[in-house]
Amino acid sequence: MRLLGWYQLNSRNCTAAILYPAPVRVSSIRIFPTGAQPFNQSPDIIALTEPEAFFLDVYFNIVSTPPSNSQDSQDKRASKNALAPTRIAYAGGQTEFTVDMGSEYATRLIIFHGEFKSVFIAIYGDSGTSEQPEVATYEPKALPVSTSMPLSSSVDPTNSPSPVLLAEQLLKLLPISPPLHVATRLLFSLKPESEDWDHPEFPNLYSELDVAEDSDLEGLVNSSGRPIRDEISSDSISTFATIMHDSLGSNPIDDAYYVGKLLYNTASQQTRFSRILLQHLDLPQVFNEKTLDETNTILLRDAAANIEIARYFSEDQPFLRSLEELHKSPKTEKPVQKALNKLLTRMRGWRSFEDALINPSGDFAGSAAFLKDIAIGEHSVGCWLECMINHDNLVAKLAATPPRDSGSLPPLLFQERLPEPSHESFIVFVRALMGVLTVLGSLAWADSIGNDQCRERSLAVLLLWQGIDGYREIVNHCLLLRQITRRLGWNKSDDIPRKLGILAERLLVGLAKDPQAMLRDDLINTVLSLEPPFSFISTEELMEIGKLARVARDGLSSAIEELAYTSLRPFSLRRLRVLRISLAIVAEELTYDDGEWRVLENFWLERSQGIMPRLLTILVDISDDLNHHFSLQPPSRMNQTLSELLFRTADDILHLSSHFTATYPLISRDLRTMTAAISDLYACSDAASTRFSHSSVAYLAAQNIRRSCPEILRSLTNRLEAESGTSGPQVVFRVLLDPPISKTVRDPVHHISQVYDLLENILPKVPSDTDAQYWVMEVFPKVLPELKSFCRLLDPETRTTFIERLVTVDNGEIGMGEWLLTEELKELSTALNKLSGLVEDEDYKLVLQYQVSSSIHFCQLLTSSPQTAKWVVSSLSANEDLSQQLDICISLILDTNLCSLPLAKLTRHLGKHANDFGPDVRFNLLLLVLRNAQADPTALDALDSVPGILNSLPSSSISPERLRDEVGRMISAYADHASSMKTDNADMMLQILEWLASQEDSKLTTLVGISTEAFHYLCTTLAATLPIARQAALSSTKGKLSIDEDELFPPSTTELPDALTMPLRSVENLLAPRTLEPPSTPKRGNKTPDILGVVISPPAAILRSPAATGLTKTYQNNDFRQLRQVQSTRLNTSRMPSTHVDVGINGRSDLSFH
Repeated sequence: MRLLGWYQLNSRNCTAAILYPAPVRVSSIRIFPTGAQPFNQSPDIIALTEPEAFFLDVYFNIVSTPPSNSQDSQDKRASKNALAPTRIAYAGGQTEFTVDMGSEYATRLIIFHGEFKSVFIAIYGDSGTSEQPEVATYEPKALPVSTSMPLSSSVDPTNSPSPVLLAEQLLKLLPISPPLHVATRLLFSLKPESEDWDHPEFPNLYSELDVAEDSDLEGLVNSSGRPIRDEISSDSISTFATIMHDSLGSNPIDDAYYVGKLLYNTASQQTRFSRILLQHLDLPQVFNEKTLDETNTILLRDAAANIEIARYFSEDQPFLRSLEELHKSPKTEKPVQKALNKLLTRMRGWRSFEDALINPSGDFAGSAAFLKDIAIGEHSVGCWLECMINHDNLVAKLAATPPRDSGSLPPLLFQERLPEPSHESFIVFVRALMGVLTVLGSLAWADSIGNDQCRERSLAVLLLWQGIDGYREIVNHCLLLRQITRRLGWNKSDDIPRKLGILAERLLVGLAKDPQAMLRDDLINTVLSLEPPFSFISTEELMEIGKLARVARDGLSSAIEELAYTSLRPFSLRRLRVLRISLAIVAEELTYDDGEWRVLENFWLERSQGIMPRLLTILVDISDDLNHHFSLQPPSRMNQTLSELLFRTADDILHLSSHFTATYPLISRDLRTMTAAISDLYACSDAASTRFSHSSVAYLAAQNIRRSCPEILRSLTNRLEAESGTSGPQVVFRVLLDPPISKTVRDPVHHISQVYDLLENILPKVPSDTDAQYWVMEVFPKVLPELKSFCRLLDPETRTTFIERLVTVDNGEIGMGEWLLTEELKELSTALNKLSGLVEDEDYKLVLQYQVSSSIHFCQLLTSSPQTAKWVVSSLSANEDLSQQLDICISLILDTNLCSLPLAKLTRHLGKHANDFGPDVRFNLLLLVLRNAQADPTALDALDSVPGILNSLPSSSISPERLRDEVGRMISAYADHASSMKTDNADMMLQILEWLASQEDSKLTTLVGISTEAFHYLCTTLAATLPIARQAALSSTKGKLSIDEDELFPPSTTELPDALTMPLRSVENLLAPRTLEPPSTPKRGNKTPDILGVVISPPAAILRSPAATGLTKTYQNNDFRQLRQVQSTRLNTSRMPSTHVDVGINGRSDLSFH
């Protein structure tokens, strides 16, 4: 991007234009205010822009610029000239407006129209006709890595010395700056009357509590509507409380209301005010089952936003018991029960919150729920801020954990389904919440008195926070306070754009796209009342948020209609936001007592079916869209906003579905559909973690659904029976074990690894689990084919871990591990059989070798694992089928003469336990151990198991020729490395020679494949290495052995590959279907048959023979056995031979060919 030019445009009839000699691609337009020097190197250039703010309509004369390599003549033709309009709002100062023109279009003419006299504009972009030069040689370059910048401590309450410092600094921008606690108290809790704002002494207007002794409770409530002075005496408060106490008794219901109102008014004032009032009250007498209606209970709940009032309620045991009994009583009305539940929850919340401030193991989730409830109501916010700012105990506890300069952001505690935070992160969250709420207070105060500077700064800070993870959730939640939402609508731009109007519009749009926020009536009314002109909100965005607001306003019926609507694919941003608000409406409806029934009934009336099939259809469509986002051929430009919404919509659907599946079991088809979609979403979430920045909202959305998928699957497998009677775990397990990897557009290897992660999450952990017995007896036996196929898709390491898990869960109940091991050995023997034959295709031969290598590596990992080593040996030796398969595999390995490091390790381990096997297997193991020793004569324990196997073998199981050949090659190999032989190996070698010398068969006492000189050198080395006590045995053994010096040619050894690497073309050839050549018709006139051919054209004499003429008849019963003689005149007639022969097949006369 470069500077295309700067222009001082003067208006003629409100219009100006810029014409370029050649097409250009505009990237941004920058407007400079009057007096600015746009370019440092040209200080003589001074901008002039009048007036200070205006709207500007911009029109681009668009022409298409097709790529230069396009072969289509139609693509090369430029499209007709067209004006592309847009509108920008200039609110003063240096402002840059981004233009997304893309690479397909360019412009030569830019027209500006608006109420301006003069404007200084700089245009940035690139040439529209320049072609990229061809790159002769490729030079690798590092991809740019985006790094997040930490917030400055001046705008980060979590790292500021005081979390309310920023709000206090904003209030200092006002001509008359009130104390922060006064501003928040008057704005949120003790809201002044309209005339009080115009009072000369405002905000220093106080209540003196000087009421007459005969005042009634209503008068006391009116006198407490203003805050009391900080220096008021306790005696004045006590006198006021005594008058209140004396006024009780006339009307218990009215008394309860006015006392609740008094506590409501005092909750945001000095704590001693409410404490003295409570000390003059008998709470159980004032608030009881006769006086506590919904209104009075809500007043007590709001009053309990003050920590002292909540603590007093909790410590008054008779009052607390009466509240709990009333809450549990079936006689209590539902609205009162709900209000009592909120009151008791807030009282418990204060206890949890106060403890969590200093306790590293506190109830942080419960405390976060308490803070979320507090931040919903304005009065509660004012009381809580009063406590957090002025309550000495809370201030000290918060200060006990000072901020660390680590740049950590607040956790997302206002979102559900998140892991438990740490104590430090919880304190960060509390500080952030205090900072956001106090800045909202400064905004509301500045808006109330009409100060633009403080309003603009406050809105700018809030907009900054709305774009930062952690802060965003807090800001959006707190913006839903009734007066704050309305103030955003009031501050939108007027006919002349203002910066604070632009900021307010941006905040409002960001808030309106949050589905939970759009459920609030105040936001719905604010959005629906928006009218142009706008400085930021475009026509498309206004239509989108208007659609969201109308859906939320119409409620459940509109939400179900939107869910039932068949969406165009792929999903658009607008459609996804509509779906999310619809899901949020349904989820909120489910919180009511009859909500579930209303949802199901309305959906049945709309679609004539249940809600779950429709939710699953949407879920499958979303997972399919995400699959294409993370396919092997990624899109040219990744839309992170769209990916984020796809993940969040899928997460909403999953948790809404879990509500219904917990009560109504899914049919098997829907359960299969849901499981397949979950596996796709889980795999896509992992792909997103490698493609998106960890600080992006798309990454966070992917991590949310990554936590949700295993939880939902576990809930589906907890239900043992599906609606069709099929086992729920069986359906889920079978779908996961049989992934459609041939149809997926993503990396199939990555998909298999993610499916394995899901399986690990849903399988029982240990055999003692409640459902483990059910899985072993009812699930595993019914999915054995799928289980076998899935295991073959895993790499050896993962396969080993999976088998370990299955063996642990099975615990020997059904022998599932033994069955899988048998199938593995069968696959290995099949591959070895193919490899031992004639394989002409070298690529296919390499694939077979890798398959053998992978199976051997898997078996070796099983034998080396502490969890399965004993189980493998005992299974291979005790199970007849396994022993037979092992014997076959070893024989084939010997025949093909394969070698690899895993094979050597496996052979060594099995050799140590050779005595556990039968004689035939033991003999083949012996041969394999000997061949293994030939490959590495320097290994210390290569021969340790050989003497034991030799001594344990019966003569009937020994093949003398094969043993003689292997021993001879082994001795020859050790003779070549005799100089490096250790004492242990020398002793093993002598024991082998002693066994050979003791045999009666001359084939075993005759060594082959080694010369006399080499054997003599070996014996000399053995004599020098062995102890003196063994010298005589060596001499005796040497004399009993003879040497056959005939050369023994060893078979060629094949080294198995550790990894499979081949050109892509070879892979395509291997996967291409084999086509058979169509048979060719012999050329006419060629009468020469091949060796196996038949006579094609018999002589005419044969055709006229009686035997041949009888073949054209129709026979009855067994008459065909007697050929009838016919006249030769009946030959060569035009009658076609019969094709109907009633002949029985294999003695059955009821089968006939037609």
